[in-house]
Amino acid sequence: MKLSESLAKIATAEIGVEEVDGTNCGPRVNEYKAATNLPPLESWPWCAAFVCWCVRGAMKLASVNEGATFKRPTTAGAWDFENWSKRQDNTTQTKREPANDIKAGDIVIFRFSHIGIAASSPTLNGFVETIEGNTDGQGSREGGAVLKKVRHISKIKTRIRFTI
Repeated sequence: MKLSESLAKIATAEIGVEEVDGTNCGPRVNEYKAATNLPPLESWPWCAAFVCWCVRGAMKLASVNEGATFKRPTTAGAWDFENWSKRQDNTTQTKREPANDIKAGDIVIFRFSHIGIAASSPTLNGFVETIEGNTDGQGSREGGAVLKKVRHISKIKTRIRFTI
């Protein structure tokens, strides 16, 4: 199984996880945050932590190991994922302004400092299904749950694709 397929599978299984009482914490949320370089028990926005955790799980599922030129992401910053990807070898491709160039399993960075995982390619009208941590029914970047969302490609600033 390719890493991107594993990533979409891992993220989908997490839909419905919620933080506790709007605290940016909770048993599963703290596990997501432990996949980053920040203290997992402190309260901070966790959308990027969710993606880090999913990548770590997808690597195990796809039997992909870190190496000298490929390290899994540990950043808690959505926009910092671009920097992480550019530091990798050819196992990741970073594309700004991706438009219709999005596939399930891509990491998508939004223009409003938020991040998620694509669950589909864009429709003819330019809408992409995504799975995001720390969002809500209105699509906030401070929402408190892992949810499947539908976003227009105009909201996506960058996509990162695994090539392995």
